[in-house]
Amino acid sequence: MNTSRRQLLRAGMAVAAAPAMRLVSAAPIQRSAAAVAAEEAALRAATGPDWAAWTGGPTPALVLPDLHGRPRNLDEFLGKVTIVSFWATWCAPCQREVPIMSALAQRYAGKGLRLIAVNAGQARPMLDAFLARLPIHGLVLQDRNGTAMHDWHVAGMPANFVVDRKGAIRYWHLGGMDWTRPAIVDPVTALL
Repeated sequence: MNTSRRQLLRAGMAVAAAPAMRLVSAAPIQRSAAAVAAEEAALRAATGPDWAAWTGGPTPALVLPDLHGRPRNLDEFLGKVTIVSFWATWCAPCQREVPIMSALAQRYAGKGLRLIAVNAGQARPMLDAFLARLPIHGLVLQDRNGTAMHDWHVAGMPANFVVDRKGAIRYWHLGGMDWTRPAIVDPVTALL
């Protein structure tokens, strides 16, 4: 991550990152619409409204348990274009993005697109309730202690990364995105 982005994340995003630090919450966090809008604006300021080119160095490792407790590794997806999305059930933009990302992953699965949805360490009953309402067409992993979030420089939710077929992060974005816009979808599908 370049110095200016790191400084922005440290200085201006403490408020936006605060919900991400509540990794195991017993109930959804209630925030005003103004607070949610302010958090989303702060996150978008880090990367802009669209994908930003990744300049944060090599792709961090990603080895986490799936919903059955089996360890899964990002390396399993070499040869595929993979969207890695860090999310939480309390995250309003995540709730809007999950169905659209899932549909995109399903639509382009035959061309090699995959989705890895990394949950921010929430309790299994919360995950099950969320997934019953908004199923994810992809692999759901649990970052129980926040290690992956730290390693991937996740400073707020959602945090999305596009990993190419060789395993290199090509693009990233913090905050909600409109996954129906060509500026968001086209860079992903161009890698297929």
